[in-house]
Amino acid sequence: MKANRLFKYIFIIAFAICYTTNANAQGFGRNKPNYTTFNYKLFQSPNFEFYHYFENDSVINAIANTYEKWFVRHQQIFKDTFEERNPIIIYANHPDFQQTAAVGGSISIGTQGVTEALRNRVVMPVLETNYQTDHVIGHELVHVFQFRAMFVHDTLGLNSIRNLPLWLVEGMAEYFSIGSVDAHTAMIMRDAWYNDDFPSLEDMTRNYKFNPYRFGHSFIAFVGRTWGDSLIAPLFRNTARLGYERGIERVVGLPGKTVSNIWKHAIESHFSPMAEDSLRHVPVGDKIITQKNAGRINISPSYSPNGENVAFFSEKDLFSIDLFIADAHTGKIRRKLSSSLRNSDIDGFNFFESVGTWSPDGKKFAYVIVKKGVNQIVITSLNNRFRRDKHIKVDGVGALNNPTWSPDGEYMVFNGLANGVSNLYKLKIKTGEVTNLTNDRFSYIHAKWSPDGKYLVFSTDRPQTAQLEKNNNFNFNLAMMNVSTGEIKVFDIFPDAENVNPVFSPDQKGIYFLSNSDGFRNLYYYELESDDLYRLTDYFTGISGITHLSPAITVAQSTGEIAYSYYSKGDYVIINAKPEEFRRVKVDPLHTDYTAATLPPLDRQGTKIVDKQLAQEPTRFQLPKDSVAMIKYKPKFALTYIGNTGVGMSTNRYGTGMSGGVSMLFSDIVGENQLYTMLAINGEIYDFGGVLGYSNQKRKIIWGGYASHIPYVFGGIRWLYDEIVIDGQRIPVENLQYVIQRTFEDQITAFGLYPISTTRRIELSGSWAWYYYRLDAFNRYYYNDGGYYIFLGEERERLPAPDGFSLQRLGIGYVGDNSYFGLASPMKGQRYRINAEKYFGRVDMVSLTADYRWYYFFNPLSIALRTTHYGRWLIDEKKDDLFYPLFLGYPGFVRGYEYSAIYYRERSTEGDNFFLKYIGDRVLLAGFELRLPFTGPERLALIKSGFLFTELAWFVDGGVAWSEGQTITFNTNKLTPDKRVPVFSTGLSIRINLLGALIIEPFYAFPFTTTEFNHKNGTWGLNFIPGW
Repeated sequence: MKANRLFKYIFIIAFAICYTTNANAQGFGRNKPNYTTFNYKLFQSPNFEFYHYFENDSVINAIANTYEKWFVRHQQIFKDTFEERNPIIIYANHPDFQQTAAVGGSISIGTQGVTEALRNRVVMPVLETNYQTDHVIGHELVHVFQFRAMFVHDTLGLNSIRNLPLWLVEGMAEYFSIGSVDAHTAMIMRDAWYNDDFPSLEDMTRNYKFNPYRFGHSFIAFVGRTWGDSLIAPLFRNTARLGYERGIERVVGLPGKTVSNIWKHAIESHFSPMAEDSLRHVPVGDKIITQKNAGRINISPSYSPNGENVAFFSEKDLFSIDLFIADAHTGKIRRKLSSSLRNSDIDGFNFFESVGTWSPDGKKFAYVIVKKGVNQIVITSLNNRFRRDKHIKVDGVGALNNPTWSPDGEYMVFNGLANGVSNLYKLKIKTGEVTNLTNDRFSYIHAKWSPDGKYLVFSTDRPQTAQLEKNNNFNFNLAMMNVSTGEIKVFDIFPDAENVNPVFSPDQKGIYFLSNSDGFRNLYYYELESDDLYRLTDYFTGISGITHLSPAITVAQSTGEIAYSYYSKGDYVIINAKPEEFRRVKVDPLHTDYTAATLPPLDRQGTKIVDKQLAQEPTRFQLPKDSVAMIKYKPKFALTYIGNTGVGMSTNRYGTGMSGGVSMLFSDIVGENQLYTMLAINGEIYDFGGVLGYSNQKRKIIWGGYASHIPYVFGGIRWLYDEIVIDGQRIPVENLQYVIQRTFEDQITAFGLYPISTTRRIELSGSWAWYYYRLDAFNRYYYNDGGYYIFLGEERERLPAPDGFSLQRLGIGYVGDNSYFGLASPMKGQRYRINAEKYFGRVDMVSLTADYRWYYFFNPLSIALRTTHYGRWLIDEKKDDLFYPLFLGYPGFVRGYEYSAIYYRERSTEGDNFFLKYIGDRVLLAGFELRLPFTGPERLALIKSGFLFTELAWFVDGGVAWSEGQTITFNTNKLTPDKRVPVFSTGLSIRINLLGALIIEPFYAFPFTTTEFNHKNGTWGLNFIPGW
């Protein structure tokens, strides 16, 4: 029990990956709750097998048809076929997708799909619009072909992934699923070039700041349009084998740096003529929300009805995106409306493509959150100091977005997903009654009420007149619904464009909206009576949120003022403008021009495959009925991961030894059942260890167990007087005896986890362990001939071993953690753990843990406070000889009181008992740190660095150790053995994050007590743990 539990720790770390995520040191970490139990079905198409739970078969049929459509497209480029059906796990909405057990780790709001390499599974949800679902399917299927290439080609393997820069992997997926015409990517390219921040390929590979999706998309489109789409797959394979620089040279015939320069020149040649008009770079109105008073990302503005306030999302506090309310004219932040730090039950905000809504009287604000596995609407009373939020869960609608409050205050309308189908819904706020406003195959987003409450305007993929002949329409049109009759009118405006975010003018005579009809992203105004259309802005970059479907404009109904999110210099700023400030330019509603949205070079030279495929949307791609099948899903274990620590063998005078290990993870296809095994040996055959574990993640309570056999090996040398028999004569000898003690632990453990939310959980565990021993001695005999030692021989013998014993344990814990990690330690939020364990058998005691940690971030510094108690209570003294006492000098406790430090400092004055006052059955710790990110990301650290992440800290540590019968005192006079005095230290440390694999902390500490501080007692130390 007192040995280094290497085998056990290796297992615990590996096995924890199976059932929990984001686990940090010291028993903290966030959770991935299972709010919903999914009853999967299996649907097979010619090339795929779909694991789903849809009640409506038409949904999975449509998804299968889309996958097969993209398979045909990508196959023309990758020239690959599937010998076996590729697994696809599909969820009905994004909150369900966030609960998947097939992918380890948390899934953020912005993640729309994942393809994992080990079993090549695609895991994704149905998204809000048909276009988004179609695009993500095309994107993720590219990754399927990419991962297959790692195994199909003899010269490649899964290890080749390390040679692939992310911009190449994601850029290919974006180009193959979008093509070379994309206004959103082009906007980001224009902005980077104009502000002298356009990267080289080396910059993109080394610097995290350049979005790999957008810049990768642009570069791969450049390769395809310059040298031909047929070279992109060979470029991928050669990069995987040789790295991107040699891969480019092998395929294109030019050095990577040269190609990078040509790409930048193509960007400049294409976009520089568009930048000549200086007015295109001056936004209309006043910048009210910028990095000076908020963050770099300020999105989804929403005006209060009186135009005095504006609500918006911002990463003002750096670590999270929160909801704020500011003065609409000065930009002064009036309050933080909501934050995941304040609301531990909230799992996240839907900020990427959603906007909040005000009540008609401006006293309440509603927005969308993720809670308990579904989207919910939160209504917050703004004038109530002790406000109580109202949470509205819409039964049957797991995902909803963009609520809009009716002018009479009685209803909200939102777009929602039910069983994989998107529609508009009307909610009666008082009763919770929900009505379908639409019920068809089309998508509807960004709904807004008319001022008189009779109409709704929204964006939809319903076809307008010019699109009626198209097989599938993935463009977004403006449409208006008569709420009382349900009649929908689609406006014939910009038929090939994305027309989104419509808002009625206060006089209801027109509609403001955003469109990329000219290749940019500008604001337009449509007059309902005359059908006249006006462009109000002409920006070089554009009005945009994080994605091209993010709401970015709002209109104050009382004043007519317009606030919009403007993209410039990589930031999103919110601008307030009066209607008369915009310069109206009348435009043709049927004319579009995508020159500015085309990724260069404008004149294509290479073979055209991708754009040609995307332009030829098949007629409702339909699989033959005999090519699909519905099959009952039966979970089966299959190998998901295998790893090893190498194998070795050695021989010496003590015998032959082996070392090595292998670990394997098996799971069913959806990840709900996981089986983990680990085998290891380090020494002789007796030193074999193994673990077999199982976890079940199907329901809310995650449960499992494991059985283990773990050897702990100790060795020591002693000098004995002995005698041996030679030729029948007993001869006195001296024996240099090497003794090996093996302690074997055979243990059965059961555990259960109940994640209450992503930040809180309850833990239960129990174990039964047996401990037994083996003693082996290697005797080397010497004859003392007057001080000269003669070696006589050696032998091995097995010594009598102590009796074994059993130990049982029951434990329960409550853990909370909503903290945000910085460079080497938490910087914001809080952590706490309350834990109790009862031991039976060889030891009879109760182990208690109470630990609270609090972090406050004020850029760039962070204050960290903690108080911690570890204690062994109700100890049966007759059995108190198994565990080592707790020691204040343990890593992470009180720095400056490590054994070596106090040995040299105190042994000369205190004698051999110097160590006793720092140990006990219980410890109470306290800590304070002032942390400064020193080198690292530009926005967080004092010194910018892309690879060296360090953190400086001034610390004050304190602690006291005591046992039963001892008391704690601050009076250092007349100390007796039954009194313990707290000790303290202060000093400086630097934590160094070694590429995320290890954190080391050199420190210099000055130990002191309440009555004495001696600067000469400073001592160096080194920890290998993250900051607490």
